[in-house]
Amino acid sequence: MCFNDVSIFGSSRPRVSPRHTGPLSVCSLRTPVPPIEPHAEHPVTHRAVVATDHTTVEAVAARLWERGAIGLWERSGEVIAWFHEPVPLEAPTDPEPLRAQLGAVRWSREADRDWQAEWKATIEPVRAGRTVIVPTWLADDHVADDGDLTLLLDPGRAFGSGHHATTTLCLEVLDGLDLTGRLAGRHLADVGCGSGILAIAGAARGATAVGVDIDADAVAVTRENAERNGVTVEVRHGSVEALPRRTDIVVANLVTDVVAQLAGPLVHATTDLLIVSGITVERQDVAMDALTAAGLRIDERRERDGWIALVGHVDADGDGRADVDDDERAAAADAGRAPAPDA
Repeated sequence: MCFNDVSIFGSSRPRVSPRHTGPLSVCSLRTPVPPIEPHAEHPVTHRAVVATDHTTVEAVAARLWERGAIGLWERSGEVIAWFHEPVPLEAPTDPEPLRAQLGAVRWSREADRDWQAEWKATIEPVRAGRTVIVPTWLADDHVADDGDLTLLLDPGRAFGSGHHATTTLCLEVLDGLDLTGRLAGRHLADVGCGSGILAIAGAARGATAVGVDIDADAVAVTRENAERNGVTVEVRHGSVEALPRRTDIVVANLVTDVVAQLAGPLVHATTDLLIVSGITVERQDVAMDALTAAGLRIDERRERDGWIALVGHVDADGDGRADVDDDERAAAADAGRAPAPDA
């Protein structure tokens, strides 16, 4: 899961909102909000704008979700969020400059609209190598080129429309693996699968794919999108620990801090290649140092629009498909959890 792509607004907790309107009745949280009578068909929502920099953007986004944001949009130098009501964002233990940025939030009221319909009108198919992601509502009008892999996708309530640089970077890496014969017939795991776009792309290229996500909505959306594209993806609720086995290829499009935190488990779950993205250029060393310390040998670094994707390999014995031993599997079953990958 991550906060850096476009998702349909209007779900219970979308990753990102495409909402973009001008400020109305800008005020501080410490100042009474001017009264605006909501229209019956267009209830009022509350928009918060927080100025950020590369050191605080992820912490600000996480705080806004924590405080109950119903939509989020990251822009250059700021994060915009929508709430049902204004809420305090600061915490006494916040370090600077996070505390100052949250304290300077600009609140406004605006009438709600059919954001989902407005967003759909702006979306077009996106190409990543030979892979073309086509929104379901444009499927009837799309004409595929020879050699293209066309995937029909409805992000619904989950991250991953294919339009963000982090997603296209991962898709391009998978396309390259397919061209060199390193994808078909292998096992692939998508950690933080969101809409399932990466797992589905791998399965469509001949890999045996599994996707895991801590968001139950993402699990459901991935299953729906896999069925829509006629591929089989095993989907599980959870994170790396939910993977059924060590895997030839692991792809994880997350965010910088989560990549760093999960570096050990991600490397441990991989028997050959690890592809990670969602890493900001400014904080790439945080992720790279953690991955290297965990045993990954980084072979390739790709950059686009301020985001990084890394491709690396691990040295492992066997064919990369070894299950955990029988004793650990039995113990895990007794405990009602997925077994941890073997060493």
